[in-house]
Formats: sequence, C-alpha cells, structure tokens
Amino acid sequence: MSGRCRHDESMADVRQRIIGLEAGGQRKSYYPQLQERIAELERTNRALAESEERYRTLVENVDVGIFRSSPGGDGRFLQVNPALARIMGYDSVKDLLSSRPVDLYPSGRQRRVMLARLERNGAIKNMKFKFMRKNGRPVSVMLTLKAHRSQDGTMEWIDGVVVDMTAQERSRQRIEEERARLAAIFDTLPVGIMMVGPTGQLVAANHRWLHIWRMDDISEAGRLERYVGRRAGSSERLRKEEWSVARAFRGERVFDEEVDVQRHDGTPATLLTSAVPIRDRNGDIIGAVATVIDITARRQLERELDEARSRAELYVDLLTHDISNYNAAAMGYLQLADMNLELDERNRRLIIKPLEELRNSTELVANVWDLQRVESGREKDGPIHLETMLQQVVQDHSDVPGRDVTITLHSKCDCRVMATELLSVVFSNILSNAIKHSVDAVRIDVRLTSIVRDGENRARVEIADDGPGVPDEKKTIIFDRSLMGLTKPVSRGLGLYLVRRLVSDYGGEVWVEDRVPGDHAQGAKFVVELPALPLDAKVTVGSGRSARS
Repeated sequence: MSGRCRHDESMADVRQRIIGLEAGGQRKSYYPQLQERIAELERTNRALAESEERYRTLVENVDVGIFRSSPGGDGRFLQVNPALARIMGYDSVKDLLSSRPVDLYPSGRQRRVMLARLERNGAIKNMKFKFMRKNGRPVSVMLTLKAHRSQDGTMEWIDGVVVDMTAQERSRQRIEEERARLAAIFDTLPVGIMMVGPTGQLVAANHRWLHIWRMDDISEAGRLERYVGRRAGSSERLRKEEWSVARAFRGERVFDEEVDVQRHDGTPATLLTSAVPIRDRNGDIIGAVATVIDITARRQLERELDEARSRAELYVDLLTHDISNYNAAAMGYLQLADMNLELDERNRRLIIKPLEELRNSTELVANVWDLQRVESGREKDGPIHLETMLQQVVQDHSDVPGRDVTITLHSKCDCRVMATELLSVVFSNILSNAIKHSVDAVRIDVRLTSIVRDGENRARVEIADDGPGVPDEKKTIIFDRSLMGLTKPVSRGLGLYLVRRLVSDYGGEVWVEDRVPGDHAQGAKFVVELPALPLDAKVTVGSGRSARS
C-alpha cells in the first residue's frame, strides 16, 4: 500500500506539473485539460508570430533607419533594416551587415566618444550627427541610441534609430538663403519698412525706416503711439483708429497716405505711408507691415516751386498788361499821325513800319501771356459754339489799317467742342499770320464743317489764304518752334507753337497743306480738327479774346 500510495503521489505530481491538476482531480480524466493547455500555447505562439511579422514588416518598410549592434569599438551589426542601407548608400541590407558600425563614423574617435556617452547616460535622443555614406560623403542624420544591459549592468547590445535629415537640411538651407536675400532687400530698399506684431509692438524695421525716423536702433522705438501725426494740410491730430497701421489691422489696405509727423529727434517731416495686414494660413490677421517714404524735401521744393511760379505769373501779368498798354498808346499816336499828317509815300512808310512792329510786339506779348495761362492751368474747359467764336475772330481781323483784307466765313455746321476761351487764340494766330505774311490784298476763306473720322464726330475748320504759302519742307517744323532759338519773326514762331499746344490739349489735330494741291505758291490752308460735342451740349464759354492786329 505504501508503495502504491507513493506511486499515486508521484503521478499526482506529474499531473500537477503538466496540467496543474490538484490531488482532488485524480479521479477525473486529465486529457481534455491537456488539450486545452496545448491549444492555449498554440494560440499564444500564433499571436507572437503575428506580432513578430508586424514588427518585421514595420521595421523593413518604415522610412527610418533602424539597427541593432553589439557594443565596443569592434562591434558588429546584428540587425539593420532596408531604410538604413538606403540612407547610408549601401546596395542592400546584406551589404550593410558586412560592414561595421565604426565605418559609419567620420573617425574612430567619434565612435569611442559616442560609446562613452552612451555608457554614461544609457541613451542618446535626437542628436544631430553626420554619418559617412559608403561612398565617403557625409549625410546629416538625427540619431537616437539606447543601450540594453544584462542583470550585472554589462552593455549587451545597442538599438539605434537614424532619421535622414538631408531634405530637411536642404530646406533649412534654402530658407536661410531666402531669409538672407529678403534681409538684404529689406535693408537696401529706399523705402522705410516696419513690421508690427498682434499687440501693436514694433517687431522689425529696416535701416531706411530708422533713418527716416532719426533713430540709431530699433530699441529706441516704442509702441505705435509715437509715430502718428496729422494728415498733410490738416491741424487735427489723427485718431488711433485712423492710423494706416490700425486700419490694416481691420483688414484695410492703405496706399500713399500723406501725413505730417514729428520725428524721434523732434524735427518735423512729411511722409507717404502705406500699410497692409499680415494673415496666417487661416486668414486671421496676426500683424501688419507698413512702409514710409520721406517726401519732406520734395514737399519743400514743391512749395518753393509754387511760390516761384506765382511770382513768375505775377511778373508776366504785370509786364504783358503794361507793355500792351504802352504799345496801344504808341499805336494810337502813330495811327493819328498817319490820318492827320499830309505825308508822301516815303515818309508815310516811316509811320507804317513802326506801327507794324508795335502790332508784332503786342501779339508776341499776348502769345506769351496765353502760353503762361496754358501752363498754369488757370483756364477751365467748357462747351464752345464754334460758329459764334469764329464770327467774332473774323470780325476782329477784318479791319486792318492800310491793308486790303477780305475774310469770308462759310459755316455748314452747328458744332460745339470742349475747350477753353483760349481756343480763339488758335484761329486768331492763324488769321494774323495769313495777313502779316501776305503782300498787298489778301483773301481768306474760313470754312466750318463736320466730319466723321475713325468713328468719331469731329468739327473741322479750314483757313485758306492766297498768300505766299508754306514750302513742303517747312510744313511740319513751323509748329515745332519753341521759346528757345526762334527765328524772325518771333511772333509767328511762338504763335504757331501755341496753336499746336492748344489744339493738342483739346484732343485735336492741326496741320498745314497747300490751298491748291501741289502748288504751295498759291497759298496755304491750315486745318484744325477737334472732337465734336452732341448738339444739345449747353454753351458756357464765350467767343474768346479780342482782336490783336
């Protein structure tokens, strides 16, 4: 019994070790429990195999280099993935496994320093490093190492992760180069530029901006309150919400707003300011950029120029008025002498000749005055009835003492044009030239018609005379004489220049041709074409200046 009992006890121990049955289970069959245990082990093994497969697939397909190596200066690679082989320029995993970890370091000393640091700290995380590819070229990587130790603390192996930083380094280099180019442009632009943060704090400014504000460094600048002023010409200080930068924070884009300010050193200045918002990817405003252009000197020059122009206009007005009066008085006395004195033809010419020169002088003064009026822009455009204006001009030039002058107006157009009263100067100068440059009797025909040119209604005025005409080689240059280098007679040179200038300002054209085509000696025909207004345009401008002959 005792032997049987010992046998039973021994079998119970076996069952307990195999399937964990207690002594109380001896009377039960342990085969089903054994099968269940085996099935559980198989499930565990399958799960472990699947986990290892997923891990292997992850390691082999991830775009990050992963390795395991033995420690020491003569360590070997125990395991590497394809990504590490690609990063280091090896043909395959097998090719890389045939090399040693020390081959990846620029020098053996760096490998030893790395191992010493790993021995001391147990791990190295996200360290920027340069490995050497198989071809000897460096590659920038982000390196992470982890030491695995035995129970006695001895380093058994090293796990490592290598991230290729080549693309990131190139991007960083391009960004730095772009930033350097932008900084160079930022500092060399002839415009002051500043950037403002979301709280209104000045965060950046170029050298030009500091120069305009008379500052040595951006640290001298405070918040925006220091850089406001008044709109040019206004004595009222701009409110905060009216600042160009403040409006940019509301989403507005401000361009070329003129303001008067006080610089950092207390001197006044006039600036041309612009500002636009800075937005993030979501479209939210995170700041503003503003530019300033110092136009203080330009405004001062403009003021001085305006003053000089005003003085010149005053002098021209005084001179033209007084000289015209003196000439009129002298002409009056000469005309009285011509009518009252009984003179022979020779002595009579001594009166007629200075009378003509005084008329030329009066016309020249009038032309200068008219040209000054054109340059000053004092005359305002308005609708003009051409027939009425031409009637007045013809009447003013029909009675010339000592000359047989016949001027006939032929009007076939109730035309209106947009011009100033100076338009009468155009026709007056042309008629005056026809009279002065003819000999003995002169006949002039003035024709007013309407035409359509290039789809536009135009008023056409032709002034034809039977005088000496204009040679072909002079037909264009007679309009191009200016105040400098005029040939005699000066009144004609300046008069026709003024004619062309006025007609051009009114959007028209003027030219000269032969009265009889092909024969300039039969007289000249001046043609003036101007854009015509609709017939219902209200006439607001009169017929212009009185006669000057």
